[in-house]
Amino acid sequence: MFRIYKGDSVVVEDESPLTITGINPNTDVVAGEYQAVRVEDDRESERVDIPAFKTLPIAVTGVTLSPKNSNAEAGTAGTRQLTATVAPSNATNKKVSYAIAPTTEGLSVNANGLIAWNADVPAGTYTTTVTTVDGNKTDTHVLTLTEPEPDPEPEEPTDPEGGE
Repeated sequence: MFRIYKGDSVVVEDESPLTITGINPNTDVVAGEYQAVRVEDDRESERVDIPAFKTLPIAVTGVTLSPKNSNAEAGTAGTRQLTATVAPSNATNKKVSYAIAPTTEGLSVNANGLIAWNADVPAGTYTTTVTTVDGNKTDTHVLTLTEPEPDPEPEEPTDPEGGE
């Protein structure tokens, strides 16, 4: 049986191997912050400093873009804000990057997920991909720019007198 102490408090007690919980991920712990003892017949051995260690980071398991789809009319400048949600919520490295395809003059996505286009971007389908730095997890958003509706033909004025 073993015990691990932090100061005068027992943080875990069991057979080896032991796991210390409650430390933030990706944290450097200095040598001697924790001590271990062996317990036999309720007697403890002398405390031994646990060497310095670093807790494991929490890996990214996925990313989701919201919204998944957007529609707008070509010929008119516009923007759409995308939101990337990295899972799990306590992942150590939540950094992401964005890319949009096909590459089109006047169409861009910035580092914060804001898609912008000018009036010259033609009708079509454009896919934005978000990629996590940790794990290269991806998700996509599809922007569809549609042809503008043509203006209706003006109606011929009618003669109120009924003449031609």
